Amino acid sequence: MFSNKKEKLLLVLFLVPILSFGQAATNSPYSRFGLGDREKMVLTHNLGMGGITLGARDPGHIDFQNPASLSARDSSSFLFEFGMIGKQSELSMRGVSPAAISRDINFKHLVIAFPVTKWLGASAGIVPYSSVSYNIQSETIEGDPEYDPDIGAINYLYKGTGGVNRFFLGVGAKVFEGLSLGVNLSYLFGNTERSRSLVFVDEVNSFSTMINEKSIIGDLGFDVGLQYTLAFKENYEVTFGAVLNNKRKINGEYESITQNLLYNPTGGYFADTLFYDDGIKGKILVPSNIGVGFTFRYSEKLIVGADYYWQNWSEALFYGENDSLQDSRSFNAGLEFTPNRYALRNYLNRISYRIGGHYYNTYLQLQGEQLKNFGISFGVGLPLNRTRSMINLSFELGKRGTREQDLIEERYGMISFSLTLYDVWFIKQKFD
Repeated sequence: MFSNKKEKLLLVLFLVPILSFGQAATNSPYSRFGLGDREKMVLTHNLGMGGITLGARDPGHIDFQNPASLSARDSSSFLFEFGMIGKQSELSMRGVSPAAISRDINFKHLVIAFPVTKWLGASAGIVPYSSVSYNIQSETIEGDPEYDPDIGAINYLYKGTGGVNRFFLGVGAKVFEGLSLGVNLSYLFGNTERSRSLVFVDEVNSFSTMINEKSIIGDLGFDVGLQYTLAFKENYEVTFGAVLNNKRKINGEYESITQNLLYNPTGGYFADTLFYDDGIKGKILVPSNIGVGFTFRYSEKLIVGADYYWQNWSEALFYGENDSLQDSRSFNAGLEFTPNRYALRNYLNRISYRIGGHYYNTYLQLQGEQLKNFGISFGVGLPLNRTRSMINLSFELGKRGTREQDLIEERYGMISFSLTLYDVWFIKQKFD
């Protein structure tokens, strides 16, 4: 499969446009805030282990979250990976039945990695950074505490679409035995559209109000990482990793229009523009993100690891507004077990089996409740015969939010697929 290098390059050229313009749809009301739902910027094999990346260091996998790991590339290897992800979410509120269910499937990532020298490796790719996708409708009717008989029933509608992608270039270098440093240069780009409207249901001839907002962003940033590997005894080693995503001020352009709408009973509407601002330049301040982690490895059989991140989202600003975000914390842990990756007869022994979990204190605090996100994951790595290429599958079940305080609880399941192609490049073929 894809034994010819030209075939690999054609595949890359075919998929790049799709990934550049494709954006995962979360269909989550919580994507209404900030830049939207933050995507898990880890690859499929990491997702199967709870999303651990910071201490991961494997020549057969790409772990771009910590660019220091890129120095682990084999001197003649070229890795290419693309992936897809599917998600089903069930949204529920206390006293509301049935629950709303949404499903979507999208491209997740396209990444390559290769050696530059014996001590320097590089990577490039495109991954989703955040996504916005929600459609929320609520109504104030007779019997509600907010109902006013002089006004009648009111219908509120909130919609949002779009998202942000991340293109990155990374390098990792071995500084001396055991220590590696790396840096990722990344470009965030994308747009989001949000609208909110208020409709007076009982007043046929009354104006309704609609506000539409559009934001376009694009800016460069960087993050740095380090890894230190300590070997002890025979076939035992532990790798400590850390990353710092720098605080960044992202350039953005903002457009807003406020209109009064008078709907025609036979269809259509009359619009009266009250306010319009076009091409407002501004900044989006994303706070620094710090992560520390480790992996323990025994031979080529067992990997166990954990990561911890913290990010002060209370400092974030979106065109001068805070959006009521809170500081976030996250913990990820997992393991991988491979009975014998070089087994000749028993294929099951060559499969990598993965399991993990995560717990997030998200940056959202609503009705005095800071939302939690926790879940478990598991996955497999299926090697392709006579190659070091691999098919990776991961599955995740989780829950975010709560039904307390009239909030929305989201239960979700995700399945992620990726194909990692491993090839030997940069070696001249010899003929007799």
